[in-house]
Amino acid sequence: MSISSSPGPRRHSPPFIVQGRERYTRSTPMNCPKQCYAMVGLPARGKSYIAHRLARYLNWIGTKSKVFNVGQYRRQLVGVNMSCDYYDPDNPTGAQSRRMVACHVLDTIVEWFKEDPENCVAILDATNTTQDRRDLILERCLPEGIQVMFIESVLDDALIEESNIRDHKIRCPDYQGCDPDAAFKDFSSRIQNYKKAYETLCLNKDRELSFIRVSDITQFHINNLVSTVQSKSAYFLMNIRPHTKTTLYLSRHGESLFNEEGKIGGDTNLTDNGIRYAKKLGKFLQENNLTEVPVWTSIMKRTIETCSHLPNQNVQRYKCLNEIDAGRCDGLTYQQIEERYPEEFALRDLDKYNYRYPQGESYQDVCCRLEPIIMDLEKQDQVLLICHQAVLRCIVGYFLNLSTEEIPYIKIPLHTVIKIAPVAYGCEKEEINFGVESSVTHRDKQTQESIERRLLALDMSNGDSGTITENKNGHSGVIDDDRDAIQT
Repeated sequence: MSISSSPGPRRHSPPFIVQGRERYTRSTPMNCPKQCYAMVGLPARGKSYIAHRLARYLNWIGTKSKVFNVGQYRRQLVGVNMSCDYYDPDNPTGAQSRRMVACHVLDTIVEWFKEDPENCVAILDATNTTQDRRDLILERCLPEGIQVMFIESVLDDALIEESNIRDHKIRCPDYQGCDPDAAFKDFSSRIQNYKKAYETLCLNKDRELSFIRVSDITQFHINNLVSTVQSKSAYFLMNIRPHTKTTLYLSRHGESLFNEEGKIGGDTNLTDNGIRYAKKLGKFLQENNLTEVPVWTSIMKRTIETCSHLPNQNVQRYKCLNEIDAGRCDGLTYQQIEERYPEEFALRDLDKYNYRYPQGESYQDVCCRLEPIIMDLEKQDQVLLICHQAVLRCIVGYFLNLSTEEIPYIKIPLHTVIKIAPVAYGCEKEEINFGVESSVTHRDKQTQESIERRLLALDMSNGDSGTITENKNGHSGVIDDDRDAIQT
């Protein structure tokens, strides 16, 4: 049996140097080329909603993305309280001003790509309703090596248009302090001005362009996608329902025997406190008229036992909701892992999101297997999820648009319901604690300095560091701290 002294391909983290030796490197996910997604469409067609949802999804799968809203830049450069006449294509002063703002935002996007090589997708949130404006985007981006894809949102439903205006547009800074009816009338006139010059994307004249055209939310025209990330974006857009307002109720299982013992993983039953919480959760559902809400759970004993105390009949079990697989470290306490495999313990602290347990999973792996669940959640009105700490961290991270650095450290306490509700272009979180005693399983993020000290000490040590490695056949072995024997 051969033993590799290198960490192997199973863990990834940012570049990190100890005594001149680079431990790990992380490349940009999917080797993503620079992309500018330019929204297209009349005002109040859900462009900003789509832009923010898409950016949230791309960031969650590891593709660094940012929304550049032209309206916000216009308010900074030109001011607020611009009347509908400013948007009249027959107004040369307004047209010149709007072009200046567009050029400024495109310059900002180019600089954003230069700031960080991992910046992948800039989403230009604007109307871009004319061929001239779309040509301007292409002329600025293509010479910089930035691929351009247009996303057009077409909506002919007058009731949805009115709802979008009243719920979002007249609440923006342009109409602060204005009478709602007057603001509605002005914004409606703004839309009419845009319609005068609106040129929709068309396959006949735009055949060479990359674009996705979304009509009335349910019909999609996809043309000439040229990258993996563009295909992933199309997949996401075809799965969201812009007018579905999903409210989630998230809970870990009741306290398990392994929770009580401080061990990770396993498939144990609930403690007495865990059963007490499950019963209180059932009462909470009854008191809040949530007994008809579907319950999604994992296939592990502790979640199934928790669900057995709920009044809800529609319970669906999904293996992809199982807890993160700790591999060789399953069933150990954190203290035992640190004592037996100190280098593994330090490397996980170094980059917890990308670190993969030997013969187990990383947080990134969990996000990958949760992607179908996320797509299904996007289409639901209400769902109660009963699952596990790492899984819920990934789900909460998605809906709150948190970074991959933040996700592994989100606090998901036992015996607490987390409510995720939609607001504007994002979500808000509310925690409901039932006052049932439980173990604390959260471990705070360690400082970079402390991790460096631990790894440096391990490098200087003469003995083995308790690193679990993989041989050429893909099997894992354990280099024991106290003897040279190899266990497999």
